[in-house]
Amino acid sequence: MTKNGEMSSGRGSMRDLTIIGGGPTGIFAAFQCGMNNISCRIIESMPQLGGQLTALYPEKYIYDVAAFPKVQAAELVESLWKQAERYGPELILGETVSRYRKLDDGSFDVETRSGRAFASRSVLVAAGLGAFSPRKLPQLGDLGELEGHSVLYSVQHMQQFAGKKVLIVGGGDSALDWAMMLLPEAEHVSVAHRSPEFRAHGKTQQDVLEAAEKGLLDVYLNTEVMSIEHDGPALRKVHLRSKSGKETSFEADYMLVLIGYISNLGPLAEWGLALNDNAIVVDGHMKTDVDGLYAAGDIASYPGKLKIIQTGLSDATMAVRHSLTYIHPGKKIKHQFSSIKMAKEKNK
Repeated sequence: MTKNGEMSSGRGSMRDLTIIGGGPTGIFAAFQCGMNNISCRIIESMPQLGGQLTALYPEKYIYDVAAFPKVQAAELVESLWKQAERYGPELILGETVSRYRKLDDGSFDVETRSGRAFASRSVLVAAGLGAFSPRKLPQLGDLGELEGHSVLYSVQHMQQFAGKKVLIVGGGDSALDWAMMLLPEAEHVSVAHRSPEFRAHGKTQQDVLEAAEKGLLDVYLNTEVMSIEHDGPALRKVHLRSKSGKETSFEADYMLVLIGYISNLGPLAEWGLALNDNAIVVDGHMKTDVDGLYAAGDIASYPGKLKIIQTGLSDATMAVRHSLTYIHPGKKIKHQFSSIKMAKEKNK
């Protein structure tokens, strides 16, 4: 297995499927390749697997993955990889795929920005939202001196907020999830949202509002952060103003801005594939408008699509399954239940 961006020179060995993206969808696709007896590789631009789960909120709990009442993002990634690793997928980390080329024999070459080329009989794009950057608060100007110190756009280590005063800006699932998760850690938590209502799941909204009623945290709806006071990279005070003109100021050690991300397909946007709302259009078999080229997860667009982890895992299963007809043309594909396959492997 090739790991950590360490690659041999020249064109990579032929694989049945190259998976672009090492988030949950890409990892589960590798497992599905093993279940269907085809070889694969994962090419991931980050230095580790997990995509957004690892890069943005490794310690955040996820509640809507089947069989897990709750699971930390990093633990979910670890479990997914453990499931796939048994089949020995080739793993290329720290490499961004820039372009692809379909050859006369129907196989593909994908090339990374460093100039490496990898050969496969088919390709699956599972690159999540593509390249992404956090949405910021333009009214505050340049916060470069504070970013990464006291102004954060994701949570890497929850312990850093222990005993601190934290303002969370945002009203979606991520903002409210972190508000509840930080309650036991932080000295005090405040939530400011520019709209009159939160837009998170109903249960999460209820939890936050009930905590506010009990005086466990402060909620400021229809309110924006207008200015801050700081001492170098250290945040000292925040000033809020509601849409009605009411002003509120309080001390804060951290400002956690969770108002979403701006996604960018990057090089994928230049591949000439049909796009819809910054995602690649696929059919019911997860195939793009190029035979042998598939997409799954958040980057795939089809009617009724839900951008959640569960859907990505289903997309991966569908894409790998239907890629078999391209990888092995003319061969009758038989479905095999996982319990039967595992029993056969155990008896070998």
